[in-house]
Amino acid sequence: MFVFSLFIPYNAWGDWFAGLFHLKEGSLAFKLVQGIIPSVVLNSSNTFICTAASIFYNEAIPKATRVSVYLDGCKKAWLPCFVVSYIASFAAVWLGSKVAEKYAK
Repeated sequence: MFVFSLFIPYNAWGDWFAGLFHLKEGSLAFKLVQGIIPSVVLNSSNTFICTAASIFYNEAIPKATRVSVYLDGCKKAWLPCFVVSYIASFAAVWLGSKVAEKYAK
């Protein structure tokens, strides 16, 4: 997932999405809207991949029911994981900014 995220311009997509609402760049509203797109892209990818790995490679789940269990698992896991990743994205940006400021001087 990390390698995948290196090549997807989801931050640019977030900027574009926030621009659709004519929000002032740097404002709190801009940052809140901007963070939605990266969180949706990364969270969806993580949810679908991790759920698939835990369902389709689990021999305790009968093969005939794996697809329905997978879809149900994705449906139940997506929203809580999105909320966590959305909040964590702000912590990551804050921490990354502090580290960059320290080493850029």
